[in-house]
Amino acid sequence: MEQPLWRIARNTVLYPEEQRLPADVVLASQEFKDMAAVLEKHMDGRRFVVGDGATVADFVAAYMLDWANEDSLLNDCPQLLAYMKRMYARPNAPQRIAEAFAAITP
Repeated sequence: MEQPLWRIARNTVLYPEEQRLPADVVLASQEFKDMAAVLEKHMDGRRFVVGDGATVADFVAAYMLDWANEDSLLNDCPQLLAYMKRMYARPNAPQRIAEAFAAITP
């Protein structure tokens, strides 16, 4: 699911204007939405991607969904939006996110 997000980023902000392919943004957006629909169904009745507790899969999924949400790609995915909010509402989540940002900020 992350690959279409990178394509969108490359063609909206990363590449110089003259190298951007607007049509690829449209294709990548639809590809992401198609993949998100599968995860949306998977999350029905689940709190976590796998098992009964948070795993690395949940941390990666929450990050990726947050990124997708910045581009309004989750509008048709209420389960994924609720899941993302639950993941970021975990007690240590804000502290861990702040620590991660501090580690990469010059």
